[in-house]
Amino acid sequence: MLRIERYGAFFVMAYIQGMSRSQTSLFPVSLEELIPEDHLVRVIDLYVAKLDLVQLGFDKALPKGTGRPSYDPADQLKLYLYGYFQRIRSSRRLEAECQRTIEVMWLINRLKPDFKTIADFRKKTNRLCGDVPCLRPVLPNRRSDSRFELVAIDGSKFQAVASSRRHLSLKWLKHQEQKLDKRIAQYLAELDEADKTEADEVVDRSGSRLLWVQLEVRHSNNLTCQALMKSMELEQFNTHESDGRMMRTYKGPRVAYNVQTAVDAEHCLILHYEVTQDSDDRKQLEPMAKAAMEHLQQDELTVTADAGYSNGKQFQACEDENITVYVPSNRSGNSSGKEKEFFDRTVFTYDASQDRYQCPTGKWLTLKQTSKGDRIYQAAISDCADYPLKAQWTEARRRYVSRHAHEEAFERMERRMQAHPEMMVSRRSIVEHPFGNLKQWLFGNARFLLRQLEGTRAEMALAVNAYNLKRAINVLGARHLMALMG
Repeated sequence: MLRIERYGAFFVMAYIQGMSRSQTSLFPVSLEELIPEDHLVRVIDLYVAKLDLVQLGFDKALPKGTGRPSYDPADQLKLYLYGYFQRIRSSRRLEAECQRTIEVMWLINRLKPDFKTIADFRKKTNRLCGDVPCLRPVLPNRRSDSRFELVAIDGSKFQAVASSRRHLSLKWLKHQEQKLDKRIAQYLAELDEADKTEADEVVDRSGSRLLWVQLEVRHSNNLTCQALMKSMELEQFNTHESDGRMMRTYKGPRVAYNVQTAVDAEHCLILHYEVTQDSDDRKQLEPMAKAAMEHLQQDELTVTADAGYSNGKQFQACEDENITVYVPSNRSGNSSGKEKEFFDRTVFTYDASQDRYQCPTGKWLTLKQTSKGDRIYQAAISDCADYPLKAQWTEARRRYVSRHAHEEAFERMERRMQAHPEMMVSRRSIVEHPFGNLKQWLFGNARFLLRQLEGTRAEMALAVNAYNLKRAINVLGARHLMALMG
């Protein structure tokens, strides 16, 4: 509505005016009329309606015949997906949204669950994390000839709900034990010295006895913690978040979880995810690649990852599963830790028929021993004695060449990387996109709200679900996506 006002001899246009708050209507406006046809909440509503919550293991997916009726888990799932789209993860803030946001009123039919009910749904339905975000990519009804030819795998650290000050490690406890032993020994020595110098004086020892008791209690607690951690086979433990582990992040060492994702190259959809306690990625390649292949229902797969996944055993396991992997080799070189460079193992030639190595001078290095699966080859001392470039081999007293238990898998990997160096460029463009959205948009910050592995997996499931749905909307458009979902 426009209003015209008069200023002196002139008529001017005033601001756009809304309707009066006291204006009545013969036909009340319904919530359905207020939500556009291509609105986000309509996509969420249709998407959740297509999920089989019973098969996915949702609690109370089937209503009971007796007792007080409970909230439909479908409505609560809709609410959480909407919350992650709007960067709202707090149960109290979601409770407020139910009472003030027209979109949410339409989405869950004006239900008003309290914050405790909303929070309990996320805690108790942690089983949804097993399948919901990892159902086939959110693009429904894909053509039968559609294939994801390339999958990228990567990991990123998400901070846990715990303080680093509450974190214990065996190494730190042993260090503290040594400090306490020295402090107690020093204290006893000081007491002996005081007894000698104050032999004829009456001295109040109550403060000294209190300090002694405190030191003994701290020492006893330290030993108890070490014994418990050793019995549980733990190297580290957080008193507030027992499943969390100290990891390196861009903010420095933090108690965190390592989140792994497998992302398809065509649409950057997350095919599979896992929340792990491993501080590095070396053991994650084959499990993630195999899970992605199973979800795609393919007999073969091409996977790329960064050098953090370099692991000969994992390379061989992937080849056994018909998975072609492209990962830069990350192997220790022949170095003394100084600026001086030595000859690399590549200058030695391996003779598979005789299982031995030949050095550039023509001398043979034969198998001497095996250590943790690696094979150690060593030449005779006399063979190296008069060699003029002896100083360029190594400064170590023992001169040998080691061969990895899965050396052939490493060599095949290196040949593939030399033939296709562009795979690393593809990897960055594929897998960095989802983590950027998860950390900066859906989470708001890379920090979990729930504790323990079950809680963090449930929370990540909701976030991955929301990301995939958001990505599908961006790729297809809301109307087209809803048409595909039917």
